[in-house]
Amino acid sequence: MPARQVPLTWEDVEDFAKAVALRWIGRMDEFDNVWGVPRGGVLPAMLVAKRLGKPMVRASERNGRTLIVDDLVDSGATWNLLGRPEMFDALVRKTHSPPDAASAAFLLDGWAVFPWEEDEQFGPEANVTRLLEYIGEDPSRDGLIDTPRRVVKAWVDMTAGYAMDPALILATTFDVAHDEMVVVEGIEFSSLCEHHVLPFTGTCTIGYVPGDRIVGLSKLARLVEVYAQRLQVQERMTEQIAHAIEEHLQPRGVGVVVRAAHSCMGCRGIRKPSARMVTSALSGFMKDDEKARSEFLALARASNGIH
Repeated sequence: MPARQVPLTWEDVEDFAKAVALRWIGRMDEFDNVWGVPRGGVLPAMLVAKRLGKPMVRASERNGRTLIVDDLVDSGATWNLLGRPEMFDALVRKTHSPPDAASAAFLLDGWAVFPWEEDEQFGPEANVTRLLEYIGEDPSRDGLIDTPRRVVKAWVDMTAGYAMDPALILATTFDVAHDEMVVVEGIEFSSLCEHHVLPFTGTCTIGYVPGDRIVGLSKLARLVEVYAQRLQVQERMTEQIAHAIEEHLQPRGVGVVVRAAHSCMGCRGIRKPSARMVTSALSGFMKDDEKARSEFLALARASNGIH
């Protein structure tokens, strides 16, 4: 599901801009003017400049004595692109934002919707439209007219794992005495590579030696979805699946093997669509006991037709 939307009013914007101005009013001798990061930072910068009595400047006129104002700091990409300026501030920031980027800005948990973004032309679909225009397409032609909506819907569907809780999925267990290896093979998945946002697809094999309790096999398949349906790298996804089983089931040992083909390698760059990536994560008895480790890895290879 998409991030929780947090609608901001014009009054909120004015209050946040006032807070920015108050943070800089004691440093007036350090800057001569104010510049707003296009597009969202322009209006906040105007409000801040008015309160401080400083002129607004164009991008070509800003220099080392310019206070830069933005509407939101999220990943910090804009701040990085600007060279990480010290004289930089914003109305709001996220909890995961770089600590040195507008560190005193209001902390916001969710997707900020500013008043000027209430119109659909400023929403996430508008960004897809701009990408289509960027590659030279006409978003208004018949085949693409509904593409932005479909892309956003697809992204929400393919990243549903962010809203899933592995603790809840693995909460239902059964008091069954079993001290041999349990293996579920061929769990198909589709994920998105976080480097290019292109799919990588494959299968996951999970094995564990139970402790006091076992879990339903469908829960292990669901656990794979939790981590696959996010922006991922295969190495981390493999470790996350193994760690979740270890944390919530407390088995004697865990083994996870993931095999996948990556579109970012198959349809661009080196263009080797037949290549497969194999990752594994082992812990406890499955890692320390050579016989158990060999048995699991042999089963994982056999399940993929490898001898």
